Amino acid sequence: MRTTTLLACASALGLIVASAPASAEGKMDRARAAVAEARGKVEAAARAGTGGVAPRTLTQAQDALRIAEDDLKASRKDKAIVDAQDASRLADLALNETQRARADRERADRAAADAQAADAARAAADADARARAAEADAAAARNAPPPAPVIIAAPPAPPPPPPAPTTAVVTTSTTTAAPVAKTVVVKKRVPVRRAVKRRVVRKAPAPAAKTTTTVKVKTG
Repeated sequence: MRTTTLLACASALGLIVASAPASAEGKMDRARAAVAEARGKVEAAARAGTGGVAPRTLTQAQDALRIAEDDLKASRKDKAIVDAQDASRLADLALNETQRARADRERADRAAADAQAADAARAAADADARARAAEADAAAARNAPPPAPVIIAAPPAPPPPPPAPTTAVVTTSTTTAAPVAKTVVVKKRVPVRRAVKRRVVRKAPAPAAKTTTTVKVKTG
C-alpha cells in the first residue's frame, strides 16, 4: 500500500516536471505571437498615414511595441504579452483616427464638389436666361413699329426792342400887355372962387400877363 502511494506521488511529480517546460514554451509562443501581431498593426497604421493625423497615438504605439520586443528578448513573457497588447490597442486607435479623418476629408471634398457643380449649373442657367432675354429683345426690336419722327420746335422769336427814349422840348413864352393910363376928371367946388378944374390921372391896373406854352415832341 505504501509502495503504491510512493509510486503515485513519483508519477505525479514526473508529470509536473515534464509539463513545466511545455507550459513555459507555450507562454513564450503566446508572447511571440502577441508581439508579432502588435508589430503588424503598428506598421499598418504607419502606412495608413496616421503620422499626419494622430502622430502622438502612433508614437505611443511604436514605443509600446519597442518595449514589448525588449521584454520578449529578455524572456519577460508576461510583460511582453501585456506591452504587445498595449501596442496593438494604440495602433488600432491611431488607425481608427486616421480612417475617421480620411472619411471626414472625403465628405468635405464631396460637399465642395457638389457645391462647385451647383454653382456651375446655376451659372449655366443664368447664361441661358440671359441668352433667351437677348433673343426676346432682338425679336421685339425687329417687330417694333418705326419710331415717331422727332420734331424739334423752333426757338421763340426774340422780343421786340424797347422803344427809343422820347425827348420833350417845352418852350414857354410870356407876353405882358403894357399898362393903359386912365384919365379921371374930378370937379371940386371952391367957395367964392370960381370953379377950378383939376385933372387927376390914375393908372389903370395892369392887365394879367398872358403866357403861351409850346410843346415840341422829338422822337429819336
